[in-house]
Amino acid sequence: MTVEGKYANLVATVKQECKDADENEIIEEFRRYEEEFLIPPEDALRSVIRKFQAATGIDVTGSPSSRSSSPEIKKVDRFSELGSEDRNVTVEVAVVSYTPRMQKMKNGEERQIAFGWIEDNPWESGDKRERWDYKDWGGHSQNLAPGSVVRLEGVSVNEWNDKRSININRTSRISVLREGGQSNTQPSDEPISIEKATQSEGFVSIVARVLSTKKDVIVKRDGSGQLNVVRGRLADATGSIGMLSWSDFEHEPGTLLKIEGASIRRFRDTPEVNINDSSRVEVFHDNSFASLEDLAPTTRSNISDLRNGMRDVEITLQVESWYQRTFTTKDGSERVVRSGDVMDPTGRCRLTAWCDFDPKPGDFIHLTEARVQSWQGSPDLVIDEITQATSLESSAWDKIDPEDHWVDVGLTELVEGGTRRGVRTNGTIVLVTGDSGIIERCPVQLPDRNRKCRKRLRDGNCIDCGPQRGEEDLRIRMVLDDGVSNVSLLLSKDPAEKFLGMTQEEVAETISKEGQEAFLMSVREKSLGRGVSVNGLALIDDQGAMLLADSVQDDGLDASKAAEMVIQKWEVTM
Repeated sequence: MTVEGKYANLVATVKQECKDADENEIIEEFRRYEEEFLIPPEDALRSVIRKFQAATGIDVTGSPSSRSSSPEIKKVDRFSELGSEDRNVTVEVAVVSYTPRMQKMKNGEERQIAFGWIEDNPWESGDKRERWDYKDWGGHSQNLAPGSVVRLEGVSVNEWNDKRSININRTSRISVLREGGQSNTQPSDEPISIEKATQSEGFVSIVARVLSTKKDVIVKRDGSGQLNVVRGRLADATGSIGMLSWSDFEHEPGTLLKIEGASIRRFRDTPEVNINDSSRVEVFHDNSFASLEDLAPTTRSNISDLRNGMRDVEITLQVESWYQRTFTTKDGSERVVRSGDVMDPTGRCRLTAWCDFDPKPGDFIHLTEARVQSWQGSPDLVIDEITQATSLESSAWDKIDPEDHWVDVGLTELVEGGTRRGVRTNGTIVLVTGDSGIIERCPVQLPDRNRKCRKRLRDGNCIDCGPQRGEEDLRIRMVLDDGVSNVSLLLSKDPAEKFLGMTQEEVAETISKEGQEAFLMSVREKSLGRGVSVNGLALIDDQGAMLLADSVQDDGLDASKAAEMVIQKWEVTM
């Protein structure tokens, strides 16, 4: 964004009060306040108006601007209560990050400005908070330690590119309500690797090569228009990461850049480098840095790498199944969606195509610019244009047999990673929960889908469909442990019948004759301490880890010895 564009709204406000003022002089005055005095342009507005009123002979004392020069204090609990014009705001926030950076002024002097994230509603759980950027213009590092809760007084709202943030000024007051960690008082622009950047929060500096760029638009939240942005991908020897630039970005693929003051944001589960007007982007020279050709492999993903929110995914796949269906949209028109299961040596996922793409089972395909969208916890691939998919004439690897394609993953690695289909892991059963056995599910046929609701009924009620006469189903819930980590293990009807050596009807009859507790006792005697190998789907989210089993087999370990160890460790009572 140009300097003129940056100050355009503020200049227009000044011109309303001082019609004869020169626009270039107004811009220069805002720039001076920002760069020389470290005063945000929004907070300098009234001073600039007064200056040009005096210069053009306007009565300052009688102007609307002077009458509002001391705005009332606006106390809020949530950021959603704030407008883009709010000044003199008081709000309690949790400090997430504080990243100081030395900024060179026009006169050559270097001054420290800090950036970071804050969250409103600090006394509630994290999922009830909204996160905003802030900029500290006043050197308040001692009171803005990450992890602390503070009351901000006399701060203002800044809005740029339809995104609001908080300006903390020299005159702002900060009261520490709960101490956090150590404050980060030493500014540093030392670049970090992309690998470290993907694990970071807040502002970072990186040296990376541009892999790709494309212009895009983002529709404003209020529907008033759209914003021009540039999306792309950056890479170094440690990996690649998506990029979103809110400012002008004219660098071609292959260009090596040093980017200072970029922020790492997460779109769903995926980190992304955000570049804005406060970031510094410059061409960098390093003859030893990996070339574009050398970095190309870092752009290619495997199924095990997929995370919700990823964009511009390049990946090679083998098609397991493929089908299409027609559905009616809300406006009455018909659409066709094509989808199926796909595989690679690292796992399985689903692929949805909103275009005329019809591969056959067993075909090898290559996707570019695909996106990842989570469905029921599983990160699945989506393409929108036929140009994103290519059918390969030759095999990318020895053809995978779908019937026996399970990727071995240690239980601890599985729990610490993301959701994955088609995995096999090992552990010891340490718990059988009391709700194992016969349950009832909702029988309601969903009107917009060719399936039933199937949610579990509790006291005859479905959380979505209300009171229902349920359909019986068999489910076994256990906990699987490897000595370091554990995961909730869920067996639906088919794997549960094979594991128990009983049909659903036999389980129901046993419970009817002997009771629920007697059934659970028999399952626990059969299961606790048993070492097993599980094939299935691992669901990893904020609630924890769950393994949905396709099949469960003994892993060959001595069950009695394993049982004794588990009973001692977990103090299990039989």
